[in-house]
Amino acid sequence: MSIRYVDLFCGLGAFHQSFKKRDGFECVLACDINEKVREIYEANHGTKPLGDIKEIDPDSFPDFELLCAGFPCQPFSIAGNQKGFEDKNGNLFYDILNIVDAKKPKMAILENVKNLKTHDNGRTYKVIERSFLDRGYSFFSKVMEATHYGSPQCRQRIFMVATKLGEFSFPAKFEKQRLVSSVIDRSDSSEWGSGKYYLVGKKSKPRPFKPRILFDVYSKETKKGGRQGERVYDIDACGVTICASSGGPGAKTGLYKVGNKIRRLNSGECLQMFGFPKDYDFCGIGDEQRLFYLGNSIVVNVVDALVPKIAKNFHI
Repeated sequence: MSIRYVDLFCGLGAFHQSFKKRDGFECVLACDINEKVREIYEANHGTKPLGDIKEIDPDSFPDFELLCAGFPCQPFSIAGNQKGFEDKNGNLFYDILNIVDAKKPKMAILENVKNLKTHDNGRTYKVIERSFLDRGYSFFSKVMEATHYGSPQCRQRIFMVATKLGEFSFPAKFEKQRLVSSVIDRSDSSEWGSGKYYLVGKKSKPRPFKPRILFDVYSKETKKGGRQGERVYDIDACGVTICASSGGPGAKTGLYKVGNKIRRLNSGECLQMFGFPKDYDFCGIGDEQRLFYLGNSIVVNVVDALVPKIAKNFHI
């Protein structure tokens, strides 16, 4: 028996990357509005995604048992405008519901930013939960920290599971943390643009499953700094969240002290921070665009931890 699944807002394919490691899962449809992302997804996973979900007739979907959707997070993120369901991207949740109504899958897994749970004083989350409860699903959720499941990257995201297959239990966190040093490419000799900045040492102590700041970075011109992209982190700790867009000399990845040098992480290192293989094919795009797509991705390691629980729910 194969569990057929659809991969909505598929991005780089974190769900697909994880499911294909195990027998019993078959992707029958993927979609993403970004044309280049669709090309990259097909090159790595062998499935050609469709485009804008709003232009796909829900009744045209093939039959499937499992719906996966890392739907756009910007409407709910503290880094965004937090318009929620008033935002056109926030309203994409209702496109998910239209597909659920048309195909009635046994399970749906939704992923979004941690802030969705508290957005609009919790009302946004309640709308999502109630929408599935009213359709006969049981509903479970957990904010999952990627460093608790084998990733070197601190990245908190909420996973919501709607199921008609009984209780769903989330995986326990790993006892051992993985460090940024495990993904470092020692052959990368790049350095940051230190001429415009100065460093201020930090006395932060190592903490389990957390980043450790070695220096704050300040602009010589404005004397301002101290944001995520203006810090130097320890590779012998967990890393900070990789962002699709952020400022400072460490934009998107943060700065790290590697030996005697300070630099950003490269895209190969960031692939491993997300649990993708080092030979993942980006179809010729440059590092900045790669980091943008990664910054919007789900962490494969977290899905890896969820897969046995999903399989158990389906009795496979």
